[in-house]
Amino acid sequence: MTDDELIETLKEAAPFESAVDAAELLARIRGSHSQSALAMYFKRAFPAIPLRVLLEAGAWHKVSNGRMTDDEFNNLLGPWLHGVSP
Repeated sequence: MTDDELIETLKEAAPFESAVDAAELLARIRGSHSQSALAMYFKRAFPAIPLRVLLEAGAWHKVSNGRMTDDEFNNLLGPWLHGVSP
């Protein structure tokens, strides 16, 4: 799957139940979790998400050694994935 196809898949699957669901879809397609992939693909699929927010999301425990829980990750990114930016 090309990058553009992956981005379209993310867009078509939105709105997600949660940011974790979106990240898990990305990981299933790419084969792993990655902080850089999360930031790149989410920014391209959901351009309204500020880069600062995506960088903060890098603290999610599934993409780094950060301590961000699934709930915190959902709260951080969820509004943009549901079309309601804070």
